Amino acid sequence: MKKKSLIIGGYGAVGSIIARHLAEQFPNNVMVAGRSFNKAHQLAEELNHTVIPYQFDASTSSNYELLDEVGLVIVCIDLPDSKLAEECIARGINYLDITASQKVIQKIETLNEQATAGDVTIALSVGLAPGITNLLAQHCIRQAPASTPVDLFVLLGLGEKHGDAAYRWTFDNIHTVYPVVQGGRTKTVRSFTQPKQTVLIGKRTFYSFNFSDQHTLAETTSSPQVFTRMAFDSRFITCMIGFLRKTGITRLFKNKRMQHLFITAFNRLNVGSDLFAVKAETAYNAYSVSGNKEGKVTAYVATELAIQLIEQQSSSGVRHMHQLVSDVPEFLNRLKRYNENLIIDFQTK
Repeated sequence: MKKKSLIIGGYGAVGSIIARHLAEQFPNNVMVAGRSFNKAHQLAEELNHTVIPYQFDASTSSNYELLDEVGLVIVCIDLPDSKLAEECIARGINYLDITASQKVIQKIETLNEQATAGDVTIALSVGLAPGITNLLAQHCIRQAPASTPVDLFVLLGLGEKHGDAAYRWTFDNIHTVYPVVQGGRTKTVRSFTQPKQTVLIGKRTFYSFNFSDQHTLAETTSSPQVFTRMAFDSRFITCMIGFLRKTGITRLFKNKRMQHLFITAFNRLNVGSDLFAVKAETAYNAYSVSGNKEGKVTAYVATELAIQLIEQQSSSGVRHMHQLVSDVPEFLNRLKRYNENLIIDFQTK
């Protein structure tokens, strides 16, 4: 590999896993960067100095000399704007972002023309949801008749520990209103309503939730309707939140002080498990992936797509993962080399 890969947030929970696996294939060609040089250096020591540590605050820095040797930037934090992506396009550097934020995704999508003109690939929707959900939906659509609606289901374990930003994003979206495209028309949806049952690690009830995958897939696939619902591994807590949403009490989840109390409680208490599962379903087929530790799976997905961007020529422009992966079953099965306990299930009805 002629140029290095730079991982922003490379010593974090997800970034450090990506760094470890990329360093195995490309030793001394992986740079890990973040606000703390000490943390980056500590990871480099743990990986026998097969990665190169740097101090770099991507949210405030305007000094991009770090990019001089870089061919791929992998972003594992939510940035406030698209300046880094724009700088990568100007320098001809491929860019991969694991953000699940629809606002961030929309900002970066506006750079499609520049990326195409610069022959740069900007990869978005990389992770579990969005990410694997996009792949499953795309595969369902390809195997079903034209104009088939797709339902997406996301099951998250309450026992898996996340950063504060991830918790706050979830709390903010439990009590919100958002637009979705259904049958060619835009409709307004209230989060944690419209319950629907399906079998995903047992029979469960799932509720509407504002994951970005449904918006992206509505714009980039032939399906007239993609709708995402979520549940937690605890059926009781899932149904309780559904009830609280009806009464309007869930607006408390948007209060920053209440969020702080909830986050503190989640970090201290052992609630739920680290199970996860995602499923795409139509009237003709149903495909799912399940396992443990959603954060690690996000890292595995990002690693595999990063390897693809390093080793293969990909279509230029802003592309979501389902637009970059041609063989969905083959890609998903490659994830098993990181975790052989992943369960991948493809069913035809």
